[in-house]
Amino acid sequence: MMKMAAGGVGKNSTPGEQREVIWKAYDDIFHHILPDVVEELDPTTDYWPSSPMQDLSQSKAQHATFDSLQQGDIHYWDVWHGLKPLEEYKKYVGRFMSEYGFQSFPEKKTVLSYAEENDLELESEVMLHHQKNGDGNRLIKNYMQMYYKDPKDFSSFLYLSQTLQADAIKSAIEAHRLNKPFCMGTLYWQLNDCWPVASWASMDYYGRWKALQYTVKDRYKDIALIIDKQGSECNFYIVSDILDNVSAELTIKLFDRNGNLLYENKELVLAGANTSTLVKSEKVDKIIQYKKQEQPIVLRGIIEANKKLIDAVDIFFEPIKDLTLEKPNITYELIEEDGVTCAYLKSEKLAKDVWLETDKEGYFSENKFNLIPGEKKKIHFFERSSNVNSPHHLFLEI
Repeated sequence: MMKMAAGGVGKNSTPGEQREVIWKAYDDIFHHILPDVVEELDPTTDYWPSSPMQDLSQSKAQHATFDSLQQGDIHYWDVWHGLKPLEEYKKYVGRFMSEYGFQSFPEKKTVLSYAEENDLELESEVMLHHQKNGDGNRLIKNYMQMYYKDPKDFSSFLYLSQTLQADAIKSAIEAHRLNKPFCMGTLYWQLNDCWPVASWASMDYYGRWKALQYTVKDRYKDIALIIDKQGSECNFYIVSDILDNVSAELTIKLFDRNGNLLYENKELVLAGANTSTLVKSEKVDKIIQYKKQEQPIVLRGIIEANKKLIDAVDIFFEPIKDLTLEKPNITYELIEEDGVTCAYLKSEKLAKDVWLETDKEGYFSENKFNLIPGEKKKIHFFERSSNVNSPHHLFLEI
């Protein structure tokens, strides 16, 4: 009812007397009954009656719009419904970004719970039925064409839709967090699903983690490194939710696709308490001068404190759809450690957005990650139904 009234469906679209009944019920419940109950039972807790809102005027003007980014909470959907590029997330940052989202399909195992193999095409009757947004499939496809090469088959399309969703929401979260303390909240839509379907969720109906769930787990760290390319500058921010200043070491490494270290720099930095701190700026031209021929280069930023890894972030200096990557030839070894299955992965070539799957239900300590040749990456798998995991139940898909 709140969304119907505040969003205009009940107030403006429902005819006549019924419209007034709906609006009065909304006003009574959210602006009178609930605030009175909260005040009586828990007077120390603030009450916010609706979303998006910019004040508590109890008038039409209280609901926030794109013109009121300086106060209240904001819903932003021009990226997705409006087909605006992901870069627009940087332009529309309010005090609290309380709703924004981007769709993807669930993994193939979930899709096959409601579809047969001959249904696996974007416009099939089954795929269209399992889509919450009437324009959703077209939007996923259009955004995919904007940022990625065409997937080779439908299985690749499902994987790439999750990669796209994760990259989109990552760009939003980082835009919001690096504007701290002006923006002090970022809440994406949505966590889970009520049926197996293509949607904005980061976990599907069966609780299986999409790429987005791993990405938001990483980007919501208490202390996070954000690398923001702005024109000719590459800016390094440390965003901290910790209430004390943090001394850290920032390391910048530049690799080619063969894992050759082209450049490295280390320096001590200070991250401010409960804020976003610009700790370093570097000219993009200074970075990309190391690029040789058509080989892509990846910059890895690392922050450590007290000899412990806090965060590591990779960025590329050309559009993802223009990257020329070779077959990575990834190998892995499975080891049982203290009742938990661990995978140790290595790659001969630069591997972007590596994705792990298993026929057991559970989740990995990390997924959707890059592998730089020469590094050995350790990943844990946590089975949902048991504390004891069988190492042979893990397989890799790129």
